[in-house]
Amino acid sequence: MRLVVVVAVRACALAVALWALVSRADCAFVTRTCLGTNLFSYFTIHSAVLMVLALLLATLYTAARAAEPGWLTGFRAMATTYTVVSGSVFGVLLANAELFGHLFLVPLSSKVLHFVLPVYAVADFLLAPGRRRLRWASTWVSTVFPAMWAVYTLVRGRMVGWYPYFFLDPALVGGYRAVGTYALGVSVLILAVSFLAVAATRLPAVPVRSPHGTLRLRRHHP
Repeated sequence: MRLVVVVAVRACALAVALWALVSRADCAFVTRTCLGTNLFSYFTIHSAVLMVLALLLATLYTAARAAEPGWLTGFRAMATTYTVVSGSVFGVLLANAELFGHLFLVPLSSKVLHFVLPVYAVADFLLAPGRRRLRWASTWVSTVFPAMWAVYTLVRGRMVGWYPYFFLDPALVGGYRAVGTYALGVSVLILAVSFLAVAATRLPAVPVRSPHGTLRLRRHHP
């Protein structure tokens, strides 16, 4: 019964996340008010797409009652990390919009991607059954994709004169040294969240009440 509930909840989460992504893409493919190449340069979009893929794979494994492989737990941990970091950074920018001198428009789809999806991602990672125990080295692996994205963003930004986030624009923050400072701060946040995600997979056994009323220990997979 519990697995049925997990599958149903994940299916609902997937539907909401896909709706938010499609809604955000309207500006590129429906109203033509933004460039598709710009839209898909946002880290938020990348993290949401990765989260959707991770949830879809996890849902399929759960529905098939198959054990979740270690690589999928690692993938879920990274997707959760990126989603949480994306939401956290956006929340800081939103709370300090006047200080930064920028106006942020936050439609419902954006609220879902930045706030609702991160909360669900954490809850799913912590509460859904089946995750495997991850090695601490997984923490460092989580920095690979953001590093590649940062290089792509800076190179493309210099070529086209547009950056998805103002703190990556050297002309707005006072040069590449300031950009590096912001990037370092985000990198530390990514490592911290990734560390917590890996730590969550290494929690000790917890007591679970069996159908016969006795207590037994449920251990995380090695």
